[in-house]
Formats: sequence, structure tokens, C-alpha cells
Amino acid sequence: MGAEPPSWGCKGRSPLLVSFHPLFFDVKEKWKENCLIKYNINMKDNLKYWLAINKVPNLGPVTIKKLWDHYGNIKAVWEADEKSIWRIEGLSKPAVKAFVENRSKIDLNAELDAVNNKKIKAYAIEDEGYPVLLKNIYDPPPVLYVRGSILKSDEKALAIVGTRKASRHGLEFAKKLAAELASLNITIVSGFATGIDTAAHHGALEAKGRTIAVFGCGVDIIYPPGNMNLVDKIEASGAMVSEFPMGTGTEKGNFPRRNRIISGLSLGVIVVEGHYDSGAMITAKQALEQGREVFAVPGNVELDQSKGPHWLIKQGAKLVESVDDVLEELKSQIPSTKSQTISKSQYQNSNTERSYSDLSSAEQKIVAVLSFDPKHIDAISSETGFSTSQVSGMLMVLEINKIIKQLPGKLFIIN
Repeated sequence: MGAEPPSWGCKGRSPLLVSFHPLFFDVKEKWKENCLIKYNINMKDNLKYWLAINKVPNLGPVTIKKLWDHYGNIKAVWEADEKSIWRIEGLSKPAVKAFVENRSKIDLNAELDAVNNKKIKAYAIEDEGYPVLLKNIYDPPPVLYVRGSILKSDEKALAIVGTRKASRHGLEFAKKLAAELASLNITIVSGFATGIDTAAHHGALEAKGRTIAVFGCGVDIIYPPGNMNLVDKIEASGAMVSEFPMGTGTEKGNFPRRNRIISGLSLGVIVVEGHYDSGAMITAKQALEQGREVFAVPGNVELDQSKGPHWLIKQGAKLVESVDDVLEELKSQIPSTKSQTISKSQYQNSNTERSYSDLSSAEQKIVAVLSFDPKHIDAISSETGFSTSQVSGMLMVLEINKIIKQLPGKLFIIN
């Protein structure tokens, strides 16, 4: 006769029944709690290795990911024997040399202390808080530094990018488009540069939406300094992010690397203005490589800034004249509902009702002939039938009420 099965401490009871005993559930929950605590401790301990390896000069994200995949965890990578590293196939010799020669020079705890002291979050690629869209690109950053917060809802994001030397029309369109998209709970991603990027961030914030600014330097360095007024607002309604270690300056080579993160965080990239060789066009190229949608806004054919978007449109990029064009292309990824969706005409109508309802019929006639394209006072007079002196008086009132803007040369645009 064989040995009796173990009693599990409950003589005479079936092991199956024991699993339903209340004590079993208490033990199970305690075990799960302990596992979670150990997991969090391990993740926290691992972070210092991720931060340290991210500081190794000339060691790129692809090599780091290959090392991580080979050894299974980042601590093992950091402590790996030099000979075993050299035996790994597919690694570039300069990258391996950079790692083995520099890791002993890096203080394991220094970067972690710097992050904690400045109350900045840092997510390694293995962490739960690391953005899912970004994780799935070919060369995801090993570490993402974050000022502010990245939410689950930020997976529904679109990038708006363009030139620093933007036209007034380009700035106004980028801001307006960002506001319309943000009002639909779509996060706006951009590069924090002057020009189109800044207009996009402003548009999202003014619509009470979320925006993510991707830096080409450390997140503890604000560049350009002129955008200092945006820092607190973005931190409260989104995030400023970077792959670069604390204190990294604005080196020229950082910005192309930054651009792949802009597209990597987004479902699609909208190019408003940019030259053929601009950073916006680099972002569009990287978006295509990452399998993202590419959109382009047509502009004045006489402006150099329009050449990039026009070229993209010729290559098959989606032409964007309104928010509807974007939503139509992404309807499978951003399902619309009656409670969320707002068309261009609805947006303009609600804007008109909110801003122009208290205007006289003559003033409304003036506003109706204005747009984001500058118009001379004589043209306004001709189109409305009012005399130049009448138009001049009404334009002054509209400008005081911030409904229109006056440009040099007696030109006017809608505000």
C-alpha cells in the first residue's frame, strides 16, 4: 500500500477543500503582497543600473537593449564579465569598448540621487510607467526622464511639429489645430522649440488639454529660455520628457535623436511648416519608419517653409485643412463618439457665438471677411462696403476687444 497523501495540516480533509479555507486566502494574499513588495524593491534597485548605463558615452539604445535581452536583467549587464560581453554576436566593437572602458568610471548612485533631489521621475524601459507606444519602436530610449506625469490616456496622442521660423499663418493654424485636438482629449506632443512647437503647446494648454514636450537636453535644463513661462503649465497638464541624463546640454546631435521620441510617443505626426532638411521633416521620416501616420498642412507656395509639407503631400501624406481630416484618417485608432467629436464647423460656430455675439451687425460683417491671412484695410473696406474711415473706427474697437490683430502696413487678421 502506497504512502498517504499529505494532510496539509488538516487531517481528514481533502487538499482541494483546504484551498477554500479562509486561512488559505489570507496566506495567498500575504504571499502576493510580499511578491509585489519584492518586485517594487527590485525595480527601484534596477533603476540605478539603468540610469548608470544610460550615462555611458557612445553606448546607444539599440546596443543597451541587445545587452539587456542577452543577460535578462540590467544588473547582470552592468556586472557582466568583459570576455562574455565580447562574445555576444551583433554588437558593434566601438560600443562594447565604450561600455567596458567607462562603466567603472560611473558612480552607480549619482544619477539616481540627482533625480531624487530634483523630484524628477525616471522610467526604465522595463517599468510599468514607461509609455507603451514608445516601447515598441526599433530604438526606444532605455530611460525616460519625466517632469510632470504620463497617463494611460496619453497613448491617444498626436504630434504637431514645424519650423522655428514660422509664418504668422502657420503659428495660428498650429495653435488652433492643437486646441481642437486637445478639446477631444487627444494629447499634443511637440519639441518645445520656438515657432510651431511652442504654438502647439500653447494651443493644447489653452484648450485645457494635455501636452508632452520632448527635450533635446536634460529635463533640468530649459531650452529655449524664452519658454520658461510654459514649464509650470506643462508640468501640471502633461509632461516634459527626455532620454538624456541630468545636466545634458543642447548639443546639435541631440535633436535628431529627440525627434524619434516625438513620433514614437504619437499615433501620427502633423507637419505644419518646414524646409526640406528641417527637424520637422526628420520627425516625419522617423514616423514613417515607426509605422505612424504622417500628415502635412499646405501653405503659401511662395514661402520656403511650405516646401517640406508640400513635398510630403506629393509623396502621399494626408493633406490637412481642418481637424476633420486628421480624425477621418485615424478613426480606427481614435474612435469618435457624439459626446466627444467636434467638427471644424461646430468649433468655429461655437467660437463665433462665444466671442462675437455681442458685436454690432457692422462689426460682425468686418469679422466675417477676416481670417488668419493678413488683409489690408482697403480690401476690408471694399469687401464690406464701408468707407475707410468707418472701417478704421470699427477695427480699433475690435482690436481693443482682442478679436482681431493689427500687423504692420495696415494689415489685419482674426485673433
